[in-house]
Amino acid sequence: MTSVRVPRAAHGFAFDGGVEPVVRVGAGTSLVVETYDCFSNKVSSSEQLFGREHELLDLIGQYNPVTGPMYVDGAEPGDRLAVRIDRIELGTFAPYAATLVTGDSKGVCGGHWSPLDDGLPDTRICPLDGDTVIFPTGVGDLRLPVRPMVGSIGTAPAAGAASSLEFRPRHGGNVDCPSITTGSTVMLPVNVPGALLFLGDVHASMGDAEVTGTALETNADVHITVDILKAADHPGDEPVTPRLDTATTLGSIGCEFGAPLERNLQHAFTDLIERLRTGHRLTRVEAYELLGAAARVQVNQCVAGGWTAVHVSISRSVVPDPRVPGPGMVHTDSAPNDEGAG
Repeated sequence: MTSVRVPRAAHGFAFDGGVEPVVRVGAGTSLVVETYDCFSNKVSSSEQLFGREHELLDLIGQYNPVTGPMYVDGAEPGDRLAVRIDRIELGTFAPYAATLVTGDSKGVCGGHWSPLDDGLPDTRICPLDGDTVIFPTGVGDLRLPVRPMVGSIGTAPAAGAASSLEFRPRHGGNVDCPSITTGSTVMLPVNVPGALLFLGDVHASMGDAEVTGTALETNADVHITVDILKAADHPGDEPVTPRLDTATTLGSIGCEFGAPLERNLQHAFTDLIERLRTGHRLTRVEAYELLGAAARVQVNQCVAGGWTAVHVSISRSVVPDPRVPGPGMVHTDSAPNDEGAG
């Protein structure tokens, strides 16, 4: 079956329900979503140095272009849109990743770290070479394994528009989670008919916490399959925050923009407790104690200005069998299967 291609030229800088859809597809459709990097591929040389952030913005206009929106027939408010990441092709527009620190960087986790002062500003262009990315340093090139991931993915909010640089529990956004990669499934609340999916900000690699605020930013073709988890099939399980599952884990994402890290941990843990209650037959206290014994936490971001998203997960091997069969992606016209979302 031929995938539907969504061109990178069809991009914006907001998750916005007022934008005309680029494509309209049915549940179960595979798409190839073309993306620019977070700088719109306007930073391509290590000679491009930015003493102040406004100088960078003067060049690029805005951060984080997201391609879309994509309208999914049958998606209704109260449902979840399940987006499976099938493959990420890096560097399809330009074969490099870029990372930089401006001269007015707020430093590590928003604090001031004086040893950085002599080295700022800094820009590094890192060529892509198959399964590695070449990271240049003063003592020679370092070869880092690529860890492709999708940084920004979200649906349109119920009203108005939201910046593609930010995130919210009800629609997702720039959650920058390294686990949003090949084989994982993101489940996003649906707030408007058709969901209106946007996607962008691919990274060739990113360290947990994205401490500089910038990963190895690159362009890509992202192969996805979209499906719908109907509210009627999951009674009592209201979509309140994005979820992220893999073949071996169940997980929830805490992503209240501007909240302290512990609040987003609370959001993710609370949602995962409800998942284990409604879908896996545990009481709330049983789920709470199980997470205390077996949960894993990934800090996606710890960046000054409000970026503190987290991913909390638990191994499928330690949770009871789900009440509804399968950890499958539920098609609106077929039975559950065993390939993705929980």
